[in-house]
Amino acid sequence: MRGCDNMCTYCIVPFTRGRERSRPVSSILREVEQLSEKGVKEVTLLGQNVNSYRLPKKGGLRFADLLNRVAAVNPEMRIRFTSPHPKDFPDEVVEVIRQHSNVCKNLHMPAQSGNSVVLERMRRGYTREAYLELVRSIRLKLPDVALSSDFICGFCGETDEEFEDTLSLMEEVRYNQAYLFAYSMRERTTAHRRFKDDVPPDVKQRRCLKRNKI
Repeated sequence: MRGCDNMCTYCIVPFTRGRERSRPVSSILREVEQLSEKGVKEVTLLGQNVNSYRLPKKGGLRFADLLNRVAAVNPEMRIRFTSPHPKDFPDEVVEVIRQHSNVCKNLHMPAQSGNSVVLERMRRGYTREAYLELVRSIRLKLPDVALSSDFICGFCGETDEEFEDTLSLMEEVRYNQAYLFAYSMRERTTAHRRFKDDVPPDVKQRRCLKRNKI
């Protein structure tokens, strides 16, 4: 799928790639079948918010249904997907992963921050508590899951105390891998219109380095 409807305040994607558009199921399955016939061993389902594929309000299948169908094409072909949005991660997707051994148990769960106030400022659509509950639920059902995440250092107005909440989230979740980025203001974003990029560059870098040590 292409595009994104989430409108996170820091993100330019909705303005450059447009609204969410889902590729037809038949087209996806046909390509996966062709790749399987060519001996391809791994396929990744890609979308800016891949688990919002074909929301019910738009009609058609949901992402869990698509993942189930793709995994069934060839049980020997590894299936991955990225990137899911934590606020749109239904139990049905976890169940499909449990049912198919060829769906890789590597989930990218971009948190962006561990502080609920910052998450609201980012317009992420979930709180720290909701994110941690999702992680606990996933690990309960998929004990051997490997989790990765994205984090932004120094988003508009982020205080030292708010940043410490991000560090504590990382320590609590214990990700297998994390990608760290110092915030960089993008024109045309909601943050550009509403907020000030007021965290000094040296503070952003210092926070990133501190987080890298976890």
